[in-house]
Amino acid sequence: MDNAEVRALAAADGWTYEGDTARDPDSRAFYEAKWSLPGGLSVNYVADELVDARYLVVSGEDDARVREVTTRLAAEVIFWSLDELLVNFDTSVYPAEQTRSVLILGAGSPKRAADPVIMRILEATHHKDARVRRAAVCAMVYSEWPEYREPLAEMIVRETDAQVIHHARIAVQLFEEQ
Repeated sequence: MDNAEVRALAAADGWTYEGDTARDPDSRAFYEAKWSLPGGLSVNYVADELVDARYLVVSGEDDARVREVTTRLAAEVIFWSLDELLVNFDTSVYPAEQTRSVLILGAGSPKRAADPVIMRILEATHHKDARVRRAAVCAMVYSEWPEYREPLAEMIVRETDAQVIHHARIAVQLFEEQ
């Protein structure tokens, strides 16, 4: 789904356009557009270059309403279910595809911590390839689950790759700022 398709869907459903954020490679910011919906909900369209994917994020305090809007969107757009994300992770063989599958799993993580996701992301922190371990750190930041705080701190101590250590330190700082 591209930005034009999301805008058409938003117009058809009467969403209020709140604005967008331009892509800025220097600050690693992705293009993002936001709409508000009745009941305090929002929908964000993200063109995520790190994951090489476009996705929608539905958020709000009313979980039933979030599910309702998500179900509506699922009828209109192609999306990956959590089960599909897990299978994608489990069937990735080569480091490049494993790296991407970890990133996609992180970006597609549900709002609340899910043990099958945590298990796989933590598994990736022990991968022999530093790219996969770095992706695991990014995946933890995407989901922002407190369950990742301790594993990130442990990574800093045991990790041998300087870039992974650097990313893990930044992630720990982000978690502490929350």
